[in-house]
Amino acid sequence: YIPPGQAVPDHGHNGLELTLVLQGSFSDETGSYGVGDLEIADEELEHTPIADQGAACICLAATDARLRFRELVPRLLQPMIRI
Repeated sequence: YIPPGQAVPDHGHNGLELTLVLQGSFSDETGSYGVGDLEIADEELEHTPIADQGAACICLAATDARLRFRELVPRLLQPMIRI
């Protein structure tokens, strides 16, 4: 869930992440994604997904490894939210 106009903290990947947009849309360094679109991210991608204006962005994301957050607060919260 990403509120309109808000961003997910800047992060990279230690493995594969598949993100399917269920509602709304978001944009990041690789392009724009709307309902039904699938973003495939691997170890090479560092990005900051930002929800577009309008409906909140709801996505289903599946990963095979933990994310790599750049900022301190998300790194500290990571063990609690298990991503």
